[in-house]
Amino acid sequence: MGEGALRTFIQRALKDEPIQINGDGTQIRAWCYVDDMVDGVVLAMSHPKAVGESFNIGNQKAVTTIYGLANTVVRVLDSKSPITFVRKDYVDIELRIPAVRKAAQLLGFEAKVDLEDGIRRTAEYYRRVGATA
Repeated sequence: MGEGALRTFIQRALKDEPIQINGDGTQIRAWCYVDDMVDGVVLAMSHPKAVGESFNIGNQKAVTTIYGLANTVVRVLDSKSPITFVRKDYVDIELRIPAVRKAAQLLGFEAKVDLEDGIRRTAEYYRRVGATA
């Protein structure tokens, strides 16, 4: 669980539905809010020092396990969603955290939105557009 996990957790938490975690939830991920990701990509496309370089863009400060993410979503959104675990029948990457030092040094990139604020902003978006299905 990684791609889409945050969206799914938030959408289910908004409806107090069970949040399902594949495996034991110990996989570690770094979560980057979309505005920060866009800022990083724009910097990488436009900064003179970026020519010919490649960068990792992300947020090294918003690191948690999948289980920790589910708990944070439930707490921040004051949800009554139970967290459940299901068997994982696939191999998963246990640790995924971007090394962003190069982007910070050459581009001045630093993610600004912390995990809890990103959860709140994302939930507000889904509430506003009614996209909790």
